[in-house]
Amino acid sequence: MLPALRAAYAAHITDLDASSAEDAKPVPISHTLLGVAGGLRSTIAATGWTEGDLHSSVVLLSRLPPGDALSRLTLLSFLAVPQWREFAAHCARNLQAQLGPLSDRRKELLLAAWLSFALAVLAEPSLRAAADLPFRHLAEDGEAVRRTLPYEASQTVAPLARRLVSSISAHGPPRSGAASPLPRSGTASPLPGAAANGVVSLSAAAAAASDSAARGAALPLLPRTEELRWGGADPPPNRTVGSYASREEYIRTHFSLLREDFVRPLRDAIGTVRRGEAPPREVRLHKGVRIEGTHIGEPGGVLHRLVLPTAGAAEESGLINGSLVALSSDGWESCRCAVVAKREAARQRNDGSLFVAFQRDGAGADANSLGAAVEDAAYACELAVASNAVYEMLEPGAYWGAYRPVLAALQAAAADTSGLPLESVLLRAEACDAPPDFVSRGARNFDVRPIFNETPQEEGMLVDVCCPWERASGGGELAGTSLDEFQLRATKALLSHRFGLVQGPPGTGKTFVGLMVVRTLLRNAALWSEEAAEARRAALAAAEAAPAAPAAASDGSVSAARESAALQAA
Repeated sequence: MLPALRAAYAAHITDLDASSAEDAKPVPISHTLLGVAGGLRSTIAATGWTEGDLHSSVVLLSRLPPGDALSRLTLLSFLAVPQWREFAAHCARNLQAQLGPLSDRRKELLLAAWLSFALAVLAEPSLRAAADLPFRHLAEDGEAVRRTLPYEASQTVAPLARRLVSSISAHGPPRSGAASPLPRSGTASPLPGAAANGVVSLSAAAAAASDSAARGAALPLLPRTEELRWGGADPPPNRTVGSYASREEYIRTHFSLLREDFVRPLRDAIGTVRRGEAPPREVRLHKGVRIEGTHIGEPGGVLHRLVLPTAGAAEESGLINGSLVALSSDGWESCRCAVVAKREAARQRNDGSLFVAFQRDGAGADANSLGAAVEDAAYACELAVASNAVYEMLEPGAYWGAYRPVLAALQAAAADTSGLPLESVLLRAEACDAPPDFVSRGARNFDVRPIFNETPQEEGMLVDVCCPWERASGGGELAGTSLDEFQLRATKALLSHRFGLVQGPPGTGKTFVGLMVVRTLLRNAALWSEEAAEARRAALAAAEAAPAAPAAASDGSVSAARESAALQAA
């Protein structure tokens, strides 16, 4: 018996004769099977199957949780192996003869397992197309076996038998030789082009590219296969003059521009390789890459192990967790994107391995570095079946892990109906130079000791943040800060303007500038917090209601006096 099958059997089917088929609850055995070293499909193909082993495998497969993606992947892994599939068909055609000599108890349990297995296969279109099993013959033999059971055992199995007959009537048995989403031979196949599996052949995608612009903000995070070959509509330009018509237009524009910034160099590199030329220097091309089966990553995550031609190839590359790679086995007529995961585990193998999560074609915000392939179990299994294929792998120069969070945030903003932060500034460039909301009239003198951190901190250091920074009490400009000239200029801009943009390469102090601004705001929370603002409004109202100043005073001095009284009261 297959070692992983024996382990799963021992762990999950401890006493077949002691448990009732009706009471047996499905258990998640897919992790045990999919985690087998070398890949489940390859191990199944290398196993010599006997009738007893095959019946045991059916018992295990019948206990998989129904409707679970990992269960579908496990079933597909078995159905994808010609030796197992053909032997299962043989046993299904001869079920009555094989179960006849067994004890009533074991006959009941194995019959229930076969009926449950057939129902699970018929319930999923991808499994139904891949199986090519004699379901009608199985139902007829199963009914003959059921009639030989004692009355109680026969009644226990009867509901499964009736459901199978109904399912066969509803779906019909697969036509012999019908197209299957899984390769039927042991030879490798290129990445599939069947749209039903979520993979679009590049050579047939020119027409689909024209609707790229219409998709707008609904564009997926990951590039579609047709984009990498044919491209699409150019993203709309950023508006430097005028206003955006809507929040949706702004998000769509910046989402498309940022995404194209990553996709275009990859598309150009694929075009260069297709022409037989060397890719750009920042792009690495790995040849002779193979897929060595399916593995389990984090809980619920399905990974594939890639083996590069030399053990040091993965280390020489810049691949880290979150890097994106593109693979093709047909000269880049079609390709598939994958995200690198569990990099440390691959390094420990020291054999050129690389764990990746193949992503659904054009996956959206739900595409993670782990587990996205689970949602496309048919394709994940198809990759395992094609493990003998030789692939070319392109490693882009840009790091996908830096693009993905920003793109995902823009998609989330598009779905958020509460509005866009700083919408008037971002969409219409309104009041960019105006003071921020936290600098209200009469509360502009901020204590800036957190910024001037190299001067004595015993006494306050008040400045009007919207004017040249001089001590409010006199004494000229301030000095004594660990910020350099440009960092200090950025800090002043952020505290005195409603909108500010600080940019610079790594290590220039952007985070430190932000820290100084936040510390200063917290030091002066009494000036801008909601409680302080309410107190100032109440004090100003009280000052307005106070007796008027002497008539000799000018209107300006009266206003100043009232404001001063209000501030003192606050």
